[in-house]
Amino acid sequence: MKRLLFRPRTHSNWVWRGRKPKASQGWALAVNGQEEGVERLISGLSATRATGAGINNTATLALLAEIYLQKSRFGEGLATIEDALKTALTHGELFWQAELFRLKGELLLGQSDQRVSTAEQCFGEALEIARNQHAKMLELRAATSLARLWQKRSQLDDAKRVLKSVYSGFTEGLGTPDLIEAKKVLDQLNELAMTDRSSRL
Repeated sequence: MKRLLFRPRTHSNWVWRGRKPKASQGWALAVNGQEEGVERLISGLSATRATGAGINNTATLALLAEIYLQKSRFGEGLATIEDALKTALTHGELFWQAELFRLKGELLLGQSDQRVSTAEQCFGEALEIARNQHAKMLELRAATSLARLWQKRSQLDDAKRVLKSVYSGFTEGLGTPDLIEAKKVLDQLNELAMTDRSSRL
């Protein structure tokens, strides 16, 4: 997967800390492309909910939505996001809201070209929430998604501005996947801007 919610190499341990093995095993299988992993993850989540436990269910749902996105199962992904947003409010896990709105935007874009405006609103909301929460990495993800969308719409200056403003705030961890992806998008924007200027001469 290209953009897992909190990469497994750095954050999955705390995401899954105290979780039932079935859910964590299902996630690991799904990440590696095994279809049975999705069903096992869902089953594990259902078992956890049956006990009345609510902590970290929002994180699990976000991971499931990300998997649905990678598998182009957009309708299921959007239903999962709606569940996650409600769960976040119910259990006070508001830290995940920014990523949930970002994922919703990506799923909407995958589902239909007619959902561009709604997806743009989701990215904007994700960006604002992350900024208010001072969640820099989630802000970067939201900015990257928004910049990609604006790039496709030829809003190159806007795309470069929003992404550069967030990316420039990082001085460490530049080799992590999210920062590598953001730099890749910035490089593409710079190249497109140069090509555009040259064509006007």
